[in-house]
Amino acid sequence: MAFYENFTASLKQKWLEYFQKNRAWLVLQMEVKSVKTPDSGRRPGSSLSLGVINALEPKLANLMVPFYKLNPDEDALVEVLGLNFDPDKELISEESEGAQSSVKESSGVVSGLLPDSTEKTTDY
Repeated sequence: MAFYENFTASLKQKWLEYFQKNRAWLVLQMEVKSVKTPDSGRRPGSSLSLGVINALEPKLANLMVPFYKLNPDEDALVEVLGLNFDPDKELISEESEGAQSSVKESSGVVSGLLPDSTEKTTDY
């Protein structure tokens, strides 16, 4: 299950990067055909999404044949791959989370770092 979760997270990130770089024409394309998403948004059609993500992630080609044989519904495949969301909303959410993380780091609240070399440590 860890493979699947890591794989779908990777697909999501690649899709978001692609969407961000190609947003201008994708938004135009979505004016003609878009799909409503569970987050009350919209995304490009399933055929376009599947084509793009297969080009971006060659490993997916090995999974598409069995997935498609199990269920040839393109919308269901997009759902299984974790891509049934509004990319604009997700990008805004990521930017917001990144800004919050940046504020924490600049205020000195950074977890997991070693103490500064100027701090005295006790050797045992």
